[in-house]
Amino acid sequence: MAKRLRVAIYAPHFAEYSYRLASGLAHHCDVRLVLNRKDANQQWELADIDVSAPFETRIRDLSLRRGGAIGIPASFMDIISFRPDVIHCHEVPEIYTAKLIQLLRLLGIPLVLTVHDAIPHSEGGSGTSPREDAWRGRMRAAASIVTTHGESCIADFHRASPDFKGETVSSMHGVLMVPPDKSSFTEPESGRILFFGRMWAYKGLDVFIDAIDLLAQRGVAHEAIVAGRGPEMTRLGARMEAMPTVKTINAYISPADTGRLFQSATVVALPYKDASQSGVLASAYGNARPVVASATGGIPDVVMDGVNGLLVPPGDASALADALERVLTSKALAATLAEGARQTAAGPLNWDHIAERLLASYQRLAGRTVN
Repeated sequence: MAKRLRVAIYAPHFAEYSYRLASGLAHHCDVRLVLNRKDANQQWELADIDVSAPFETRIRDLSLRRGGAIGIPASFMDIISFRPDVIHCHEVPEIYTAKLIQLLRLLGIPLVLTVHDAIPHSEGGSGTSPREDAWRGRMRAAASIVTTHGESCIADFHRASPDFKGETVSSMHGVLMVPPDKSSFTEPESGRILFFGRMWAYKGLDVFIDAIDLLAQRGVAHEAIVAGRGPEMTRLGARMEAMPTVKTINAYISPADTGRLFQSATVVALPYKDASQSGVLASAYGNARPVVASATGGIPDVVMDGVNGLLVPPGDASALADALERVLTSKALAATLAEGARQTAAGPLNWDHIAERLLASYQRLAGRTVN
């Protein structure tokens, strides 16, 4: 019998994403997951995630302002001492991740790199500078396989990195913030719209507020919850304060409160001006909540109009208001879309399914078959 494949996952960010992926992979591989202490449990309590196959997790201080002088070298040893057949990293524009990847290249360990944003967002969010661009370039040059979240994101990656010589693979962004117990799913609040996440300009909060104004002018019963932190909360705060149907939560939101917010929503709004994929979308579907989203980037790879959500042109407040009104005023449509969201979560965005599809890539790199 062949030995089980050994996969190390290095995740200075995207802790919940990586933990759920490790759980799916552990059915087939020996897995060691290395997380950043600052990131672990920031959005979701990892202990609440159902794990049906065991894997090893190590949590280190990876901030240069905290315990990085010890934690970063220790995290490198966590990876190397595991003697992995394959290492899976996230692309983040930080020097210590870039240095680890360069070290792995010298050691000859095959690298799979997940690129979350092949092209930086148009108006903030992912950040870019000549230094960060150089780090991204080194990471991509060291990778044997790059995974992105959908075919549209693969096309973006090839435009951004036309000289990449490795393989590109579509691997969907699995569900997040799933309630630990399905019996804990609750009924949504009537007419509630949730706008959630980091408040950067590319998220389209200004478009959302314009749409809410239109709903109010039309007399459509609704309550809009805007929850998260970022520059747009400051820029648009006074306007939202003057809107009687808008409630803002400009603060850190605990994992428990985050779960309750998603569960309370009838629909989640994602009026992004541009996008790759979206953790907010993955969280909406993880909570069986439909979305009204912009047809931009990789979002249409997941959102099927009329099946698990509604798609609107980016930047079009009137179309966004029309779509929100349709969901809020039709219980039948809202129920259909919610069921579509649930099925999407159980199907293409299920982490066990995602892990199974990634195995073929790992096998090719390791040159052997997984048992």
